[in-house]
Amino acid sequence: MAFAMFPIFVGSGRSGTTVFRNIFDSHPDLAITHEAHFVAPMAKRRGRYETNGFDTDRFVADLFKNSNFVRQGLLQDAVQAQLEADAVSGFADAVRSVFRLYAADHGKTMAGDKTPGYVNHLELLGGVFPEAKFVHVIRDGRDVALGYLDRAEWGPSTVADAALYWRSRVSRGRRGGAALGPARYVEVRYEDLVDDPEKTIRHLCDFLGLEYHDEMLRFHEKGAAFIAASNTPEAFGGLAKPITKGMRDWRVQMDAADVALFESIAGQQLGEVGYELASGAPSPTIRMRAALAGLTWQVKRLQARVRPCLRGAWRRVGAA
Repeated sequence: MAFAMFPIFVGSGRSGTTVFRNIFDSHPDLAITHEAHFVAPMAKRRGRYETNGFDTDRFVADLFKNSNFVRQGLLQDAVQAQLEADAVSGFADAVRSVFRLYAADHGKTMAGDKTPGYVNHLELLGGVFPEAKFVHVIRDGRDVALGYLDRAEWGPSTVADAALYWRSRVSRGRRGGAALGPARYVEVRYEDLVDDPEKTIRHLCDFLGLEYHDEMLRFHEKGAAFIAASNTPEAFGGLAKPITKGMRDWRVQMDAADVALFESIAGQQLGEVGYELASGAPSPTIRMRAALAGLTWQVKRLQARVRPCLRGAWRRVGAA
């Protein structure tokens, strides 16, 4: 029941993944979900559905508890009927059935996903779905930081946190991609799309085994409808315009001290993915700020890992 190919678009937030999603969703044969967010979390606990056969009812119930999945517009009865019609026997086939229904619901024959956070789970997803191919969208981290500072409620609210976040996402994605290999993983820079849209999209079509269609670069003609349907329309105004240079430019919009701080934290990663650095050796003050930010980041990550364990322990104590 596998699709001929199953593209998954990943990357750091604010890197242009939605632009790529809308471009490929404009392909006449391909429908791309917009951050359904259910595949990786459910894949981690897929054994929950695979005891004594496949528990379709439990899978569907969990699926519709996910508000991000619900906003994709599929009806619960239709999902249940699709799974039963396909006689799914395991988690991977169940997910394929859901995407098959999503494609049909949009008048397409193939489907894929755009969830940036899956950049942290490439090996997991690649193992569960051997047909999947991954497109890792990379954008200059300094521009990514500006995007986060404009929409601080979405993620990092400081330049230092944005640098640590971007560095983590890019490095995790590249490690996972190296494990999958070049037949299943490709990197594309947002700046290359801006410089030469058709060449960039043709290259990705070749990688995915898709025929290129001119209407893919007319994605903006449907941009107003996409923006109106979004729960944060103010974040996607640019999607109603053709691809345009200079919509965000750290060279003129970022303070020199912030550039130096970002590069002190993530300069090595910037260089590894082809971006030039603007600052020289960081000053002692910048080095101290970078070190403090890194320490704080590690503490927060440790707290995030420990907190669920503590909650579980308290639940067990309460039940005793």
